[in-house]
Amino acid sequence: MGKLDGKIAIVTGSSRSIGKAIAIAFAAEGAKLVLAARGVEGLNATAKEIKALGREVEVIPTDVKVEAEIDNLFKKTMARFGRLDILVNNSGVFHAAPIDKVPTEDWDNVIATNLRAPFLCTRAAFTIMKAQGGGRIINIGSISAQRVRFGNVAYSSAKFGLVGLTHTTALEGREFNITCGILHPGNTERDIRPPEGTGWTAEPYLAQEEIASAAVFMASQPPEVNVLEVISLHKDQLYLGRG
Repeated sequence: MGKLDGKIAIVTGSSRSIGKAIAIAFAAEGAKLVLAARGVEGLNATAKEIKALGREVEVIPTDVKVEAEIDNLFKKTMARFGRLDILVNNSGVFHAAPIDKVPTEDWDNVIATNLRAPFLCTRAAFTIMKAQGGGRIINIGSISAQRVRFGNVAYSSAKFGLVGLTHTTALEGREFNITCGILHPGNTERDIRPPEGTGWTAEPYLAQEEIASAAVFMASQPPEVNVLEVISLHKDQLYLGRG
């Protein structure tokens, strides 16, 4: 038996990188997946790996910055599976620049993707989970929500906000058996790395599968257990005392 047998899970940003790894790890533990992202080709590639595991999967191309597309995502999920047990808010973008060099449109894009979209998805999931008697929401944060660094203002601001969204969701969800936690990855291998010259490329990185295993741990707890925050990073990464 898998740790997530029969669970229905939506994973946003599941066309590549951490989101893809989480979706595949959930499927390996028995979950049925709904994959959401803008990249159709990547979504189909993830779905192919999940089908190879013998799991059901639904691909729903979604731009999480568009409210109507999020509404469509949850509507189609309910039409296909009739319930939602787990939501993973993973979609995210990054823009590196000093505060005085950040274009407003880049700020807006980061906030819309990394904070507004998780709120919209959480609101939709909360409504479903409240009616069905419970569920679990996992937000993918960042250690940038706790230890800021130069040239990271939009990303850190969004991830700090995501912590607030997580805690508020956990508080308001208690009476409805809805749990909410946040997973903070340190540097993790991704399809796109920060640009050369930022100093990040010289730091150690975790494999995507190691972050996915932490997400499985959070998702597979008994319904009365909420794992509020997890920090997962390479033991040699600069974190404590960094700036």
